[in-house]
Amino acid sequence: MTHPVAAASRLTEPPSTPIRAPRSDNQDLCVPEHHRLVAQVQANHRQASSIQNPSWILQLRSRTRAEVAAVASLYLRTYLPDHPLALPPLAGQPLTNLQLADPQLDDPPKGQSTDSQTEDPIHWIVGGHQPEPFHPGVWYKNFLIDATAKELQSQGSRAIGLHVIIDHDLPKSLSIKIPHRPAPDSQHLVFSPCELPLQKSGSKNSTPKPWHQHRIALDRIETFVRQIEHAAESLGLPTPLARRYFEIVESLDESCDAAIALSQARHRIEAQNGLENIDIPMSRICQTEAWFDFVEHCLAHADALNKTYNDALDDYRAREQITNPGQPVAALGRFGDWIELPFWLYQSSDAGRNRMWVRSQATEWELASGARPGEFAWTIRVASLAGSLKSIIEQTAPGEICLRPRALMTTLFLRCFLADGFVHGIGGGIYDRLTDQIIQDFLRIEPPAYAIATATLHLPLPEPVRRSVEQLDALVANLSDQARRLRSSPESFLASEDPYAESLAQEHAALLAAIPPKGFKRTWHRRMVELKARIRQSIEPIFQEHQALYQATLRRANGSQGLFSREYSMLLFPQANCVERLKLLASRVRA
Repeated sequence: MTHPVAAASRLTEPPSTPIRAPRSDNQDLCVPEHHRLVAQVQANHRQASSIQNPSWILQLRSRTRAEVAAVASLYLRTYLPDHPLALPPLAGQPLTNLQLADPQLDDPPKGQSTDSQTEDPIHWIVGGHQPEPFHPGVWYKNFLIDATAKELQSQGSRAIGLHVIIDHDLPKSLSIKIPHRPAPDSQHLVFSPCELPLQKSGSKNSTPKPWHQHRIALDRIETFVRQIEHAAESLGLPTPLARRYFEIVESLDESCDAAIALSQARHRIEAQNGLENIDIPMSRICQTEAWFDFVEHCLAHADALNKTYNDALDDYRAREQITNPGQPVAALGRFGDWIELPFWLYQSSDAGRNRMWVRSQATEWELASGARPGEFAWTIRVASLAGSLKSIIEQTAPGEICLRPRALMTTLFLRCFLADGFVHGIGGGIYDRLTDQIIQDFLRIEPPAYAIATATLHLPLPEPVRRSVEQLDALVANLSDQARRLRSSPESFLASEDPYAESLAQEHAALLAAIPPKGFKRTWHRRMVELKARIRQSIEPIFQEHQALYQATLRRANGSQGLFSREYSMLLFPQANCVERLKLLASRVRA
């Protein structure tokens, strides 16, 4: 199944226009535009099925899609048995009955099409994220995916949306930020971290764990939910989603890890609100034969992948003028005959994730888990034969060894071997320009196009709260204008009832009335500067009082503006309010 890899031409320069999230409430970003999403998916589908692609990619893609469909179906039955797993009525074929392609087929004879062997009529629209209770802007991707799939279905095409749970990532945060008033009559706002109800590790300095190694702390759920509800009540918000969300979490099997529990709660809420996407953890995808076949291809071409990855990274950093060696990702290492590949290799009992290294020895590969040679935690030997990797990992430590993709390889695999349309957030979309180059240079295929989407939803604050924030903003603007005038026209603040102040005002007026012609102003200007200094000294108490009021008001206003952040977790939003707003934004998807 492996083929030699040759370098391909570099991608053209990406657009220079920056991609930013919308600032205004109830706005979304969708690139390409909503009406072009369906066409993009269809074009990708045709491109992926083209016989111009290497035969091994066509066959592996067919197998990946069939195996993921079957695994996703089995996974959904564990918590959503009534989910519409069958494809649209036109298809007449459930996901679990998809035929698997033969991965060992050789390249077809010249002129012979492989379309009948590899073409899968299902259009897959895919996205993914960590299992955290993310903000509505991230959640919006799932609504857009669902809307795109349904639009394709309305045209008679077979289509399904898929959300991949990236459960092997390290959590970005184990808490959410909540705004609240410390007292009912307080005008002061407090923004506090609210820790997710996860079981705590024994040590504060413990190695960060991937999501699938965290567990829900059932005894902490009620405290967590009450914190959110009290915060919402203090702001006059309707009942937030948090309680319903964690009622679902509590109803799940206690053996579920946090990634599964949090994701299943979110997915059940989606299904209850009419979304038909399916969910699957990346860890389940990484147990399929197709996944291991892909990794074996990477092992067989470890030298080329390592070099292509680093070359593409160097090009990207130069183009984007990035000097941080860790951005957007770290380069892969190479020590002697040990080559680092962009995967994680670790045991579920390990404290954290470890890098994967490989070296070839005659008829086998030696894989190592660790930071670098000399610091490996363990190694395993695998015969360099198709199918050996999955077998040896399952035999060595059944269910214990985790072989997972790092960030760029996650999207590379999903985009090239599973999706017809892939929906990124802004960050992932920008960084996947780098993935495009790796796809083109390593896989030797045209990178499939992807979409970038997010939305801005503000908390549905009651009108009195919104008005108070607007009034505070107006006061800040007025005080800012006064601060400018105190600096530029201090004479306008002189007290008329004070004889000394009155004399300063008269002197200032006399100077203004006797401005000399150009070329004779030096003495006049010196007198005006000296006078302004005396005036400022005279109004110093007024200036200090104003500054104190201005800074205090500015702090209040800055705090209040925090209420209009787009980053608050979905858990703070009322369910119906959030879901309906996201549905409305996604409803603009049309062919």
